[in-house]
Amino acid sequence: MKKYFREKLHKGLTQEIEIKKLLVKKKSLFQKIEIFDSYIYGRVLALDNVVQVTEKDENAYSEMLVHPLVQLLKKKPTKVLIVGGGDGAVAKELLKYKFIKKIDLVDIDQEVVNLSKQYLIKINDNSLKNNKLNLFYEDAFNYIKNTKNKYDIIIADRPDPIGAGKSLFKKEFYKHINNIISPEGISVFQSGVPFFQKKELKTVLKDVSKYFKYSGYYLTVVPSYVGGFMALVWSSNKVDISKISISKKKYAVSTNYYNQNILVSSFIAPNFIKKL
Repeated sequence: MKKYFREKLHKGLTQEIEIKKLLVKKKSLFQKIEIFDSYIYGRVLALDNVVQVTEKDENAYSEMLVHPLVQLLKKKPTKVLIVGGGDGAVAKELLKYKFIKKIDLVDIDQEVVNLSKQYLIKINDNSLKNNKLNLFYEDAFNYIKNTKNKYDIIIADRPDPIGAGKSLFKKEFYKHINNIISPEGISVFQSGVPFFQKKELKTVLKDVSKYFKYSGYYLTVVPSYVGGFMALVWSSNKVDISKISISKKKYAVSTNYYNQNILVSSFIAPNFIKKL
């Protein structure tokens, strides 16, 4: 008998994925965790019945959270903070740059990290065991509020604003991010799928603009995130990255999704998003 994973993130819509083999199904202290092999996406991690990452299309997400920022910064970044990211995919992309010396990853759920080390190696390439990576298991909101560290890049690989992820969408979250970003640094925030989550993107853009001189968004397309374009909101106090001339990769790295043409086109939005 066939078994299916069903995601009901958006009202009135269900995404159904046939399960080839169920590997993990358990409750942590914070959320329901499922890891399974599928026929279409390869291995899948889902939290509270929402797809977080898949082998087949994680590059379209993790590469776009990392490479635009690193490639567009004037100076080589050396210290990076990942908010969330317990699957290790974003850390994997950052580790492609040897000049990045320190990566702090803050995830509330240690169980997600431990299971990702065991089951998601094809997704994270053992990044969660790298010596450059420092793991902190705590509420990321409290971490950014209290830390004295400064970062050149901050990546909010956060879930949707439900459950454990709600605090990462508070207005104060961006205020605290501004306090710990270096003067020339850039931050980026996962901000939903505008086709279904217009309010989320509109609210994030409004809140971020209160604390940063420059901000905006660029887009990517992740097939397992239903709804087409995914918005990644960026912010900086020093540079408007949407106006930087992009001619070629500053640093040569191997990617499966990201390239210079994708980078240029990611700042071009369809009218229904521009009107938000």
